Amino acid sequence: MPCERDGIRRAIVRACAEAGAHWRRIVLFGSRTNPRGRGGDIDLLIELDPRHPVDTFRLTQRLRLALEDELGEQRVDLVLDDGQGDRVFPDIARHRGVELWSNT
Repeated sequence: MPCERDGIRRAIVRACAEAGAHWRRIVLFGSRTNPRGRGGDIDLLIELDPRHPVDTFRLTQRLRLALEDELGEQRVDLVLDDGQGDRVFPDIARHRGVELWSNT
């Protein structure tokens, strides 16, 4: 997973820069958090800085393209938390997930 981790970070940094977004935290959740598991899709929570509003639809599109460039045709589920919407699922993902990077 080290190559995937590096690719995920590069993709997120690039997509956020292109969209003018500021990410605060990247959390891996779901089946990939179990080191004995057998893969599956990559579930990512990307926490955005609410002081810098961004078009999350546009950002999601950029993230998907950047992740495909870095990882190939890998299934990736994205949850973006910009502090504006329902916080229940992002809170669960944060609680059960593994923080990959913090940018605070």
